[in-house]
Amino acid sequence: MTETGARLSSTTRVEAFSDGVMAIAITLLILEIKVPERGHGSLLHDLLHQWASYLAYLDSFLTIGVIWLCHHAFFSRIRHIDPLLQWGNLMLLLVVGFLPFPTAVLADRLPGGGWDAKVATAFYGVVGMLQALAWMLMWLPLRRRPEMFEPGFDSAFARIESRLAWIGVLLFGLCAAIALLAPWVALTMYVVFTGTYGIASGGWYSFRAQVARSDGPS
Repeated sequence: MTETGARLSSTTRVEAFSDGVMAIAITLLILEIKVPERGHGSLLHDLLHQWASYLAYLDSFLTIGVIWLCHHAFFSRIRHIDPLLQWGNLMLLLVVGFLPFPTAVLADRLPGGGWDAKVATAFYGVVGMLQALAWMLMWLPLRRRPEMFEPGFDSAFARIESRLAWIGVLLFGLCAAIALLAPWVALTMYVVFTGTYGIASGGWYSFRAQVARSDGPS
């Protein structure tokens, strides 16, 4: 027990549970891609007709994959967890578990174009914004209780690293807004932003170091 009376626990069970939820969610994505029925045209035509399902699957696979990378890097710096951080982690898993639904909506409505395609893409962006908000909740207890970190990290580190979560809320919110005008532009932005977070999965310091190396002399 700490001075505040809040119990600190090992991260082992939380990490194992989180890995399981992400594994199930990333597996469920493929269930939205159906085998074409016989007698409805050529197989090649039917396979190509499902292009939106392939695109939505790839986007969501990338999203969950990047979340897993960031989650692994996050917990590699933590030795204990408190109830507030547990709840923040549950909020992140709530979004991850929900992701197959907006993926299915996007795959279903994107081919038809029009307002429905815009709403489906905006909905997908809002879910991205929610997962960034969940990351903000996970950094909050670490700013207040740096003793949960492994040695070498402190509350100042948590404040700096949480910038990526704040930026994510703004970027994915921007994607959702642009989707109501130009869904393909928003989807492209979403993939680029998500891929960038994959590169920055090691954190703000790691991302800055990679940028510095890319800008330095060859």
